[in-house]
Amino acid sequence: MYKNIKGFSLPETLIAFSCVLMIASIFIPFLIHYASQLKRLQYEVEALKFLEEGVEKAIVSDVYVNHSRMYGGVRYELNWKDGGNEEACVQYHERGTGLNEVCISKGE
Repeated sequence: MYKNIKGFSLPETLIAFSCVLMIASIFIPFLIHYASQLKRLQYEVEALKFLEEGVEKAIVSDVYVNHSRMYGGVRYELNWKDGGNEEACVQYHERGTGLNEVCISKGE
């Protein structure tokens, strides 16, 4: 009988390929979840940046107006609650989770 000394045999190749598929099936869902969580955190960081800029601008100019901006296809809206300088909130709509809000109040 001839011996295969030039490389892998078919059963060895199939076993190695199935091991690679099993490892990929474990890690791919984890990576997808990690990417979506990273995107959600990116939206929240942008909302916090916009909130900080809006509050700083309002403190310096003493004008508390609502305004909005688009960044990365997401609309961020800065709203002053109760018509004054007591609380500021940034609302943004994240795909899949709905409307999110980041707020800061004068007492914080």
